[in-house]
Amino acid sequence: MSAAPLWTIAEVARALSLPGTFPETSIDFVTQDSRLVKPGSLFVALSGTPSGGFVSSFASARDGWQFAANAEAAGAVAMIVPHRIEGVSVSQLVVKDTLLDGLWALARAGRARFKGPVIGLTGSAGKTSTKEFIAAYPQSYASPSSFNNFWGVPLTLCNANPEASVWVVEMGMNQAGEISRLSDLTKPTVATVVNVQPVHLEKLGGLEAIRHEKVSIARGLPKDGILVLAAGIDAPEWNGKIIRFGQASEVRELKHISTGESWQVEADVCGRQITFTLTPGAPHRLQNALAALASVHAAGLDEVALARKLGNVGVMSGRGVEQSAGGAILIDDSFNGNPASMVAALDSLKARPMSNGRRIAILGDMLELGLESPAYHQALAKHLSGIDGVYCVGPLMRHLYELLPDGKGLGWHEDPATLQPVEIAALLRGGDVVVVKGSKKMFWVNKFVPRLVAALQAKA
Repeated sequence: MSAAPLWTIAEVARALSLPGTFPETSIDFVTQDSRLVKPGSLFVALSGTPSGGFVSSFASARDGWQFAANAEAAGAVAMIVPHRIEGVSVSQLVVKDTLLDGLWALARAGRARFKGPVIGLTGSAGKTSTKEFIAAYPQSYASPSSFNNFWGVPLTLCNANPEASVWVVEMGMNQAGEISRLSDLTKPTVATVVNVQPVHLEKLGGLEAIRHEKVSIARGLPKDGILVLAAGIDAPEWNGKIIRFGQASEVRELKHISTGESWQVEADVCGRQITFTLTPGAPHRLQNALAALASVHAAGLDEVALARKLGNVGVMSGRGVEQSAGGAILIDDSFNGNPASMVAALDSLKARPMSNGRRIAILGDMLELGLESPAYHQALAKHLSGIDGVYCVGPLMRHLYELLPDGKGLGWHEDPATLQPVEIAALLRGGDVVVVKGSKKMFWVNKFVPRLVAALQAKA
C-alpha cells in the first residue's frame, strides 16, 4: 500500500478557506523557491518584499508569481498566487497575501492535524546543532537546514511528516517579537532555549532584551507545556514547568573521558544516569547534547533512545567541518560568529590533542554587536591561552589584533573581500590545526574556506 500524500490540492484549498471545487491531486512537497520545485510540488509564490511586518536580508525586486511558469515546468501541480496568472494550466489557489493567507494558513492546518509532541527551540548560538541532535531521535521530523524564520518555520510545518514520532522546529529572529509569533504558529508542547548570548545587540539593545526575546518562545506553549532552559537563564514570564540543563541542573554532565576526537560522556537526565558518545567531542557540543536530552525527556520520549544515536551526529557545513589540505587540518566554522560561539570554537581548538604542529585561529569580525563591539572583540584576548597563532580579519578584529603578544599575531587584514587565501596558506605548516571563525559575511558568503583549501593543496 502506498503512503498517503502529504496534502491534496483540495485539502490545501480547504486550509486556505477557498470556495469552489478542487482536485484530489497529491502534493508531496511545499516550497517557495521555484528552483527547488520537483514533480508533485506545491509552489508558494511569496512577495519579494516580506509582508506581515517581517524583515529579510534576502528581499528581492521580483515576486514569486513571476516564476510561476518555471515552477510549472519543473513539475508543480498547484501554486498559491496573489492573482490568476495567464498561461499557467495547473491549479491556482488565489489568496490576498501569499505569506500570511497562504503559507501560514497551510502551516496552521499542518500543525493542527499532528497530535504528537512538538519541540520548538531557539538560542543565541548552537540552536541548529541542538536541533540536529534532537533530530537523531527515531522517526523524528526536523526543520531542514536553518529554516528558522518567517518563511522557514511555516515551510517546516507544511512539509512535516504527520506520522513522525516528534517534530523539531527551530526558530530564529531578525527583530523583536518574531520568536513569539513563530511560537504561536508552531504551538510547541516543549520550548527549549539553548542559551542567551550577546547577539543582535544593534537591534535589541542589550542582553536583557535578548533574554526576553528568546524566552518568548514560551508564548506558544499550552498551560501544561514545558520550558527547557540552560542553567542561569531566568524566565519570569512563564508560570509553568521548567527543566534545566547544564551545571548543577536536572540534566547535567557527570563526567567525560576523551578518546581521540571522541568523548565518552556520563550524564544525569532527571535522575536517570545514561552514557553516550560524541564525535567530535567539544564543550559546546556537550552542552547542545544535554539540551537535546532535556528536550526529549520533557516531550515524554525515551532519552536513552536518543543517547544511542548522539555519537552518529556529526557537524554541519560551516559549523566545524574538518578536512585535510596541504598537511594541515582545516576546521570550517565560518557559518556564523558571536562572542559565545567564538569562545566555544577557541575552547574546542585548545582541547584538541596535538602531536605536532600549531593551533591556529583565523578570526573575522563579529557583527551586529552595537556600541560594545570593540569591547567584545578585545575580550577574546583572554581566551587565547593555548592558541599558538591568530590571524585577524575585519576592522573590528583590529581591536583584538592590537592586544596580541609578540609571536602570536600572524597578521591583520581589514577587508575580507580582498583577503587572498594564498596569503594565509603561506603562513601555515604541515601538522597545523586551523579554525576559521567569524560572522557569516566575513568568510562564508565569499567561500573563503574552499578557496583556502585549494591554495593549501596547490602549495603542497
